[in-house]
Amino acid sequence: LFGLFVSLVFLGQAFTIMLVYVWSRRNPYVRMNFFGLLNFQAPFLPWVLMGFSLLLGNSIIVDLLGIAVGHIYFFLEDVFPNQPGGIRILKTPSI
Repeated sequence: LFGLFVSLVFLGQAFTIMLVYVWSRRNPYVRMNFFGLLNFQAPFLPWVLMGFSLLLGNSIIVDLLGIAVGHIYFFLEDVFPNQPGGIRILKTPSI
C-alpha cells in the first residue's frame, strides 16, 4: 500500500529493512559491528544500513519506507498494547 505513494514496484528491500527495524527494536542491547569500523547498538542498525546505501549512491526512499513501516508495526504490536487502555489492533487469525 505504501509502495503506491512512492512509485515502487518491488518492495523486497523495504520489507528486509522493516524486518531489520523490528528485530533491532526488540533487541536494543545487542552490540553490532559494521565492517570492523563502526560499533553501535542494534537500534541503530537500520540507520547504519541506510547510511551505507546513501554512501553507495542508492536512493534512500526504499530504506525510509521500510523504517516507517517497521516503526508502525513495532508500535502497533509491541508498544501500544502495553499502554494503559491499549488494545491489540493487529491480530492474527486463530486456528
